[in-house]
Amino acid sequence: MYKILVADDEKDIVSLLKDYFEMNDYLVLTAYSGAEAVEKAAQNPDIILLDVNMPDGDGFRVCRKIRDYVSCPIVFLTARIEDCDKISGFAFGGDDYIIKPFSIDELGARVSAHIRRDHRIKAQANVRFFRRTDH
Repeated sequence: MYKILVADDEKDIVSLLKDYFEMNDYLVLTAYSGAEAVEKAAQNPDIILLDVNMPDGDGFRVCRKIRDYVSCPIVFLTARIEDCDKISGFAFGGDDYIIKPFSIDELGARVSAHIRRDHRIKAQANVRFFRRTDH
């Protein structure tokens, strides 16, 4: 079972995402502020969904703090549509940037793809290739 952290100050969005991902067999951690997101990131989620507009600071700074401790994918969910915001999201350590409103099924597919990619990368670190000696 994969663990996902949903950090957004909009309770309706958190509830929607929690219900959706729990129905898809994820363990869902929730946070409603940047400080709470940083605290919950210590529980080593497999992926983090992070709103940019948080009540105690923007999600970009939260992302930078989280990046100091976790390497899992971070996906920004935000109403900010400007290219400069998207570029900032990636520069602060985000792996994806999804604009609200979004398709819940597309978000689910992106989350799944990020987790698969992250696990492939971690698995490759353990792979060793041996040279055949029968040539």
